[in-house]
Amino acid sequence: MDASANIEAFVLAGGKSSRMGKDKGLLPLKGRPMISYVLKALNEMALPVRIIANQSGYENFGYQVLQDEIPGNGPLGGLYTAFQHTTADHVLLLGCDMPLVNSEALCMLLNSAGAAHITAASKEGQVNPLFAIYPKDFAGELKERLDRGDLKMSDFILKTSHILVTSIGEKLPWALQNINNKHELQEVEEKWTHLL
Repeated sequence: MDASANIEAFVLAGGKSSRMGKDKGLLPLKGRPMISYVLKALNEMALPVRIIANQSGYENFGYQVLQDEIPGNGPLGGLYTAFQHTTADHVLLLGCDMPLVNSEALCMLLNSAGAAHITAASKEGQVNPLFAIYPKDFAGELKERLDRGDLKMSDFILKTSHILVTSIGEKLPWALQNINNKHELQEVEEKWTHLL
């Protein structure tokens, strides 16, 4: 990324977590809330960080918590909220349920970012919208999609100027693993020392 560009990170924790039954980011993993691992990785990058969530439990982490500007629009609505609140040129959007993310994976993403395209990690042909960098210049296109009810994040990326960083999925596939249910949570806990 151009050294003159600035970036702010937003951790998206506003999902319904219907498959988990509870708010995912606050679930304990190895004795710590899942979101704390994501926040730790971002701290190592020395990036400004805010959390987007509609649950007061996230206020305990010492970061500003923003509620969705337009509730009920999923991750695309979360990105809209980030665009509304940042003064940075770019938004780094991460999911709260990716506890294996680390600074190496984040550096690989940041090194591919640019002003004219969305930069997203991909693994096995699948784009990861919640491990991606979005230029604020795309805020207008995002709002048009919201107004149309076109909420699929991967479509927003793939139908807009973008770069997919496949090297993250190839070199550090575990860093992109998100946890959607209790089985996956248990599996990561059991394999934790082998994954890191």
